[in-house]
Amino acid sequence: MFPVEIRIRERDEDALTARMTAMREWLDHRRFEPTTFRYTFTAPGILFRVDFAVEAAAVAFAREFGGRVIGALAGMSPEPQTAAD
Repeated sequence: MFPVEIRIRERDEDALTARMTAMREWLDHRRFEPTTFRYTFTAPGILFRVDFAVEAAAVAFAREFGGRVIGALAGMSPEPQTAAD
């Protein structure tokens, strides 16, 4: 499994809807199928967690939406993983 985390600072419902629509369209266009797609409201905003079975799909999704691959592939993510994450 190759999980991706994407943090969004705003908590606006319209921004959430727009971001989710953009993600779904991007995934559909490339025919990538995440195994899990969920989000959590946090104090600073929204945290998306999208799990992929295919490494290349996870890396491409993380790059496109400013996220990072976490876990075993954290070294490939655009941001370093910290203990606070």
